[in-house]
Amino acid sequence: MINTDNLLKVVTPPPLNTPLIPNSNSINLPLIGRIQFLKDFQGRMLVSGVFAYWLYGTLVTYYIVLIPAIADDLIPYPNLVLYSFLSVSALCLMALCRASLTNPGQIPSSSYADSTWNLCKTCNRMRPARAHHCRRCGQCVMRMDHHCPWINNCVGEGNHFAFILLNIYAFLLSLYALILNLCHFWVFPKCINCDKNAFHIKHSIWFMYLLFLLAINMVSVMVGLTWQQHDNILHNRTILENVINGSPKRGDTRKCYFAYKDLCGQGTPLLWFWPLRRRLANLPYQIQDNV
Repeated sequence: MINTDNLLKVVTPPPLNTPLIPNSNSINLPLIGRIQFLKDFQGRMLVSGVFAYWLYGTLVTYYIVLIPAIADDLIPYPNLVLYSFLSVSALCLMALCRASLTNPGQIPSSSYADSTWNLCKTCNRMRPARAHHCRRCGQCVMRMDHHCPWINNCVGEGNHFAFILLNIYAFLLSLYALILNLCHFWVFPKCINCDKNAFHIKHSIWFMYLLFLLAINMVSVMVGLTWQQHDNILHNRTILENVINGSPKRGDTRKCYFAYKDLCGQGTPLLWFWPLRRRLANLPYQIQDNV
């Protein structure tokens, strides 16, 4: 239902069983269901690099820092440190998979169209307000933020919350690895009970140098990216809208809780941090008339 007298238009979203426009990038896997897999060589290489980044940081920190330090009783709460590190690492991987393999915002069928919809000149289909066409994904994306080649997917209505979680968990994992790296160099003595003839222990200095560079780079990048996303969420803007319309006014912000509730959907805030949960849109779904 639309109230044209108000600046803020309230539009009821389509029900969960509303037919969607078919997407050629989706794959139906047994036991998993339909996933988004963009057939872009550059994107597949970059997301593979991100996975290798995660794998290297996790394995080097685990085998060269944590396991020898726990064996030598150098960490006061070994189980807490070990499990918290592995938990953050697992959550980071889950968020990466969710952001990369989720359809970013598939458009409902045109039978749901109302006066706020407009025609996409590229795919010649009707789409809601704030939807934009992505040429690399080959589809219009609901509330499109930007196309991110590092996850080989767009960031939009369907996976924006997972992208935010990926930024947060990537920052925490990199910070964790950086702190443990510094402890390995400046606090912990050389390992006593470890196998000094093992390849990863014998050449640990080079593994740790590379880990330090990767960790400090990721911490710096994630801080800037997370803050940019947080600022856009409070202003109810996307990166694409900032490029088209310019930066928003500093004072025009929403309350933090309601801004993130709009992003993360229904459910208790404790579940907002779980990447694999099913996101249900809030009712009613609000579309700003001035963006």
